[in-house]
Amino acid sequence: MPYMQRVVLGFCGGAMLLGLPWPGDVRLPLLLTLGCALGLGLLLLVARPARSAVSAGGLGLLIGLGSSACAHEAAFRARLDGAGADAVTLLVRILTVPERSLAPGQVPAARFQVRVIEQPGLRADISGGAVIRLTWYAAPDVRRGELWRLHARVKGPWSFANPGGFDYERWLLGKGIHGTGWVRDGERLAGAAPDALERLRQRVADAIRRLQPTHAGILLALLLGRADTMDDALWETLRTTGTVHLMVISGLHVSLATALGFAVGGLLCRLCPLLPLWLDARRAGCAVGALVAAAYIALAGAGLPALRALVMGLAVLLLLAGGRRCQPGGLLCLALLLVLAYEPLAVHQQGFWLSFAAVGLLLLTLARHGRSGPVMVALRTQLVLSVGMLPGLALLTGTVPWTGIAANALAVPMMSLAVVPMVLLAGILLLAAPTPAGFLIGVVDCVLSALVSWLEWLAALPQPVVVATGSALLVAQAAALWWLLGAPRQHWPVLLLCLAAPLTPRTTGVAHGEYRVTALDVGQGTAVLVDTQYHRLLYDAGPAFPSGFETGSAVVIPGLGATGPLALSALVLSHDDVDHVGGAAAVRAALAPSVVVQGMPGDSADTAPSVGVGCHGRSWTWDGVNFRFLDVVRGPRATDNDRSCVLLVDDGRRHALLAGDVSARIEGRLLRPLAEIAPLALMFAPHHGSNSSSSTALVRVARPRLVFVSAGRGNRFGHPHPDVVSRYRRLGARIYQTGVDGALVWRSSAPAAVLRWRRDRAPYWRASPPAER
Repeated sequence: MPYMQRVVLGFCGGAMLLGLPWPGDVRLPLLLTLGCALGLGLLLLVARPARSAVSAGGLGLLIGLGSSACAHEAAFRARLDGAGADAVTLLVRILTVPERSLAPGQVPAARFQVRVIEQPGLRADISGGAVIRLTWYAAPDVRRGELWRLHARVKGPWSFANPGGFDYERWLLGKGIHGTGWVRDGERLAGAAPDALERLRQRVADAIRRLQPTHAGILLALLLGRADTMDDALWETLRTTGTVHLMVISGLHVSLATALGFAVGGLLCRLCPLLPLWLDARRAGCAVGALVAAAYIALAGAGLPALRALVMGLAVLLLLAGGRRCQPGGLLCLALLLVLAYEPLAVHQQGFWLSFAAVGLLLLTLARHGRSGPVMVALRTQLVLSVGMLPGLALLTGTVPWTGIAANALAVPMMSLAVVPMVLLAGILLLAAPTPAGFLIGVVDCVLSALVSWLEWLAALPQPVVVATGSALLVAQAAALWWLLGAPRQHWPVLLLCLAAPLTPRTTGVAHGEYRVTALDVGQGTAVLVDTQYHRLLYDAGPAFPSGFETGSAVVIPGLGATGPLALSALVLSHDDVDHVGGAAAVRAALAPSVVVQGMPGDSADTAPSVGVGCHGRSWTWDGVNFRFLDVVRGPRATDNDRSCVLLVDDGRRHALLAGDVSARIEGRLLRPLAEIAPLALMFAPHHGSNSSSSTALVRVARPRLVFVSAGRGNRFGHPHPDVVSRYRRLGARIYQTGVDGALVWRSSAPAAVLRWRRDRAPYWRASPPAER
């Protein structure tokens, strides 16, 4: 292998190392930068890198790691600080086309990115040049390139910190976004003069809308990159069937545009009798292919997968024009080098890993089976992508779209052979020859109707939720790669067992007679998981928000899958407030728990609860652990909060109390049963630490050793109240807050230890919580 190729491989490996979840705080990249600079200097002095394979790879590794670390350090320095409770006035430039959605209540919302412009009057901790992602409800007509003065609430990157689930902080880092916020109102200072390209995009969009196709949103997404034109129902169908990648601009579409341009250029050269005298068909095809691909990228917006495909396509065309050959692996490595050099933070984007992995698998398949017939190659390619990408897809996204194999088996060839080529050809003809372009769009619309009907049928099938995490996925991925590399047939049974490793039943990891409590970080709300050896109980399911986002599917279900089997023995809905039951519908739809207990009056029974019964006064035993809902007299005019289920869990020695949102009035009726078992090993502060709860009498009688507060960071209610915190601390209790410490894990077998997900399990890109209180 040539020396420079080893350096390039080392550079790519070093740059990609920071995409792994290394533990540590945000200063880790700076330390890596210094270490790499020192190591690079020593290598140049003593290793004499010329012609040495090890030193060449090491040199590239240090350069890649150092440059990536510098980019990460710059991104961390540009992050906004604070919890974001302050209102600020910002002078900004709109960077992106607003993504508009219709929130419940018919309030339109727009989400867009802005760049802060440095000027006097801006708050000192918001530096000029910072990129902020803003949401504006009932927003006026906001366009890219405009200058606005906005009154907004902004904060640094911060999200839920839980086992499993989407890592929003990492997504923001990968996109180069330094903060988020909400706009209250604003004033347009200067409109954006549309350039020639923007005017062309608008003319193409208007021409498509005039034709009134049924699937205008998909056509605009494929041709102009306008993914916001597709409705929410279609997006949900695409997500369910794993076909989102076919409807947004990706490497597949750019490759097809390049191939179409190459074919058209060669055909024009052959049809013109004078051109072959100085330009042959191959060079003409390469030139036209490069122009078509570049124009398509400019028209549709250059995303990372599209840029990667453009780099590879241009390299291939350049080699073809010069009559040279190059190994496909070299082209992939070149594209990887350019992408990492241009955007080192891309290692935090799921699309980066998935797109390069998919291309690598395709090249591997074509290298081993490229001489087969076209039908066999297509079938084998689909099989390779389905099997080879499934473990990695599950590892990155956390879920497995089981209908994706059937959906992509039909959707990929239809999009590749029919839809995308005709859309591209129609786009070329749309303004110059509208009649044939309209015919092509009509044909495409019919094909899309059939395809969407197929996808909707698949999406309507029962979808078992599978949350895949852990080492089993790594075993499955290694087995898939071994199979793709040509493992002997006698090893296939073992490989099949390895591929099925993620499907093996999981356990809670809790011994008989013990229990574990996990308070999930759901912001200002409650979702608590209680595990015994074979049973799982969920106490509340977190909040839902006006934007349509709910924590049931985003936090609770991934948290269940990351900590044990994806099943519920009981779902307890303490009372009807949205911050407690907002995610319940998603949990019930996905897991269909047979036992649902609600905060309503019910008859006492010494058996496990049944569907839809009230909780008060019921008790049962699971795996040597006792569960009891305290029966407290509540008047007919009791508030919804005071009707909360009060759950007491114990293993005979250590007790944990979950009291929902009961007020001091109800707490007074809990004193007698709590006095018999005090001190409590663990107690959840009632009503998120509100001053209307956690009365002095309750705190003195319960005497909890540990107190968990399910409350969001910087919430508008001021939970937990300082007086409440003081009451608990005066008795020596240690207090933890989910919104600050992340998910909290406590075991009855180790009552003094608490695992804090943000502080103890944080990758280096996660924002640091405030100092210990």
